[in-house]
Amino acid sequence: MGLTAGLTALGIFIIGGSEQAYWDWQLTHPYDLDINVRVLALDKDDHERDTIMALRDRGVKPVCYVSVGSWEEYRDDKDSFPEEVLGKPLGDWPDERYVDIRDDRVMKIMQARLQDCADRGFMAAELDNMDVFENDSGFDISEEAALTYVKNLAAYAHLLGLEVAQKNAPQLVPALVGTMDFIMVEECYAYDFCDALKPYTEAGKDVLAIEYDDADLDWDAICEDSKARGIKLLLKSHEITAGGKSCN
Repeated sequence: MGLTAGLTALGIFIIGGSEQAYWDWQLTHPYDLDINVRVLALDKDDHERDTIMALRDRGVKPVCYVSVGSWEEYRDDKDSFPEEVLGKPLGDWPDERYVDIRDDRVMKIMQARLQDCADRGFMAAELDNMDVFENDSGFDISEEAALTYVKNLAAYAHLLGLEVAQKNAPQLVPALVGTMDFIMVEECYAYDFCDALKPYTEAGKDVLAIEYDDADLDWDAICEDSKARGIKLLLKSHEITAGGKSCN
């Protein structure tokens, strides 16, 4: 039995093959926008409206990546952030810095990013780096302040007609599951927090999860476990480009 046939027999699909995977996440080149998925998360700045609308015409739900907790050196809006709202670098991403999410000027910038998602035709937005409050950001940001910020952004996105995804921050699930439309997480198996996602599946909302291929996990075992939990699981490289494996 060949590799692809063997994985398909296990219910594991090679992303980009003939079988339909439920979703994929592609933030860097090379992209493969012709893949057979129902949900595709993308970085908005690399894709124009015509491309996004073509996905919608195929029955794909495009999800817009937005970092709501950081300044990114490579974004067109980088000069919109006053210096006093910029904090410490994000660990392994030296071209990003945490932002003071308590500042109204940051809120306005992030609302503009969400407006851009809607203008480009995206149907949903994933709000990344909402966990700034638990990181060494350079600011004294409370969990309560983060929740207020995220809920306000979600309300704004909903006004624009966008669905909204919680991104990571599993400790916020009880407070956000009623507000958010679905959740996207990285490494819930590697860091043992998949149980915290249960409120989303119980509410009938998607749990879109990713593990990385260098984590030395028993892929067959976690794939079967994810299906039992109702988690839609991918295995990807840290580059988050086209390709990988899907359990669903």
